Amino acid sequence: MAVSREGIDLNLLKIFISVYQHRSITIAAEALGLTQPGVSGVLKRLQQQLGVQLFVRSGRGIAPTHQAQELARQVEPALNQIHNAIEGIEAFTPEHPRRFVVYTTEPIMLALLPRIEADNELGNVEIELHPTLSSEEKLINNLNQQQADLAIDFANYSAPSFFSEFLFDDQICIIARKRHPRIKQTINLEQFYAEKHVTLKMRREQAYLADYFTEESIGERKVAAECDSLVSQMTMISNSDCLAAVVRSLADQFAERLDLQVLDAPFTSIPVKYRLMAHNRMKASPANQWLRNKLKSYFIS
Repeated sequence: MAVSREGIDLNLLKIFISVYQHRSITIAAEALGLTQPGVSGVLKRLQQQLGVQLFVRSGRGIAPTHQAQELARQVEPALNQIHNAIEGIEAFTPEHPRRFVVYTTEPIMLALLPRIEADNELGNVEIELHPTLSSEEKLINNLNQQQADLAIDFANYSAPSFFSEFLFDDQICIIARKRHPRIKQTINLEQFYAEKHVTLKMRREQAYLADYFTEESIGERKVAAECDSLVSQMTMISNSDCLAAVVRSLADQFAERLDLQVLDAPFTSIPVKYRLMAHNRMKASPANQWLRNKLKSYFIS
């Protein structure tokens, strides 16, 4: 790349990275609070200074050229270091208004919200919870585009640009209503297969919760209903003689108000390991470090 002698404004590179991440001038402009013509003008100026074409038309959007990919590969880490250095000098404090967005699963969302609301040390910080996305690709893409600060998930992704930290372990249990005519305090495999079940199919893995977190291969059950929400599943159990497999943290949280029995599973459960995941650019960020430590504090018993 033949770079102009006048040097390149860092703001041009910041806008370039945003367009590169979003693969869209319109979306990048919205994210940066700029106009679409303004962003287009910046790209044109940067291309003139570098003497290369950075994007080409692709369908309804744009695609980066090889030169753009190489530029992003080298520039993005440097911009992240500059951002973290400035943020470190300014120092993060919850007294300054800040909104964090966290992608998470339903059990974690239900557990976190009351703890966040009860936290008197958040200052002017808001922690906003959003449901985790339906595919690993979408989740990684949105985190890469800074649509959220981090994600909490039980999957441990091996994406090279991301890191993860342990949050807490959960496990599978069986629930039944307290007035169940046959199930009383314990359950064995014969009883498990004899009863009807309300099952939960996880959106991303397209597998039932119990099958995903057990060492044994669970046989075919008598399915009375299938849900895509743990809350719906537990509510149906409280009003029927069916059984369901759920995570214990959620079962314990709602057992009393829904009049449920929480039973040890009659098979070998694999721990449900929840982890925090964020882009590498966030690892040294004081604000993101504060957020990760705050979320971990909610699960210290």
